Amino acid sequence: MFSDGFPFLITSQGSLDALNEKLEEPVPINRFRPNILVEGCHPYAEDLWKTIKINKLTFRGVKLCGRCKVPTINQYTGIPTPTEPTETLQKYRSGEVLLPSHKNKRQVYFGQNAVCKESLSANGEGRIIKVGDPVYVTQSFSSSGEVPA
Repeated sequence: MFSDGFPFLITSQGSLDALNEKLEEPVPINRFRPNILVEGCHPYAEDLWKTIKINKLTFRGVKLCGRCKVPTINQYTGIPTPTEPTETLQKYRSGEVLLPSHKNKRQVYFGQNAVCKESLSANGEGRIIKVGDPVYVTQSFSSSGEVPA
């Protein structure tokens, strides 16, 4: 109901953990507002996921999620922390680092925007995913240079 540019945002606990290791003050996952959080994969593995299956539904990775200022805002208090986690992410998750051939070099990326194939037709009606459902990566990009942003 509150989706941004795409109905799904997929990220991983490993990515959050990798970021939090670099921050002085760790941030919770709610700063990034994913609606699918995957555990048990390497940090930022979701960047390369082209197609995944969860409970008979097929999700297609559309593009890396360029982050706005929301991750700098405490979701409980509404108080911004002006630079973090964006400043830290800029060092290793910017377009300049990840996607040097793309236009927007200053954009910071965290997570993968996705769509659900079945939601585009009546076939998806009544199907749900839930906490604990296994996630199967059925197709991947071979390198970050192929990933849309």
